[in-house]
Amino acid sequence: MTAEAHWLWRLDRAAWAAAALVEWRAATENLARRRTAIAHARRAAGMALNGVLVAWAEREPERRDEIAARWGRSYVEHLQRIAAGDHGPLPPAAIELARAVLAAPMTAPALVALGARAHADVRALVDATQALLELCAAIGADGPTV
Repeated sequence: MTAEAHWLWRLDRAAWAAAALVEWRAATENLARRRTAIAHARRAAGMALNGVLVAWAEREPERRDEIAARWGRSYVEHLQRIAAGDHGPLPPAAIELARAVLAAPMTAPALVALGARAHADVRALVDATQALLELCAAIGADGPTV
């Protein structure tokens, strides 16, 4: 597969960031629908990471194939890689944020909190996703190299 045909390069950094924002908004609008909110939040994080990978490949075009292969195909693979300690061009704070985005299980806990504590773990995941999106946005085409 040529670099141009690879799925990661189909959008530029700005388009990945815009798609991430759409997904993050959907997550915030669906807090009461756990699986939906978590899926949107994780997709948002992955799309923001795609934008970082595109920017990285623009800075270091000779590593384009390596970047695409190293970071996996899915947004969950991106997040798992960061959670495991490989934060790539992101600051080390991305590690804990990726772990937080992956932490909430898709199924609801046995004990469901009510009132102000309702959906607290999903809210924490959405907040961690927002922070990760902000970290990704701060890494521009001229940002840190790895």
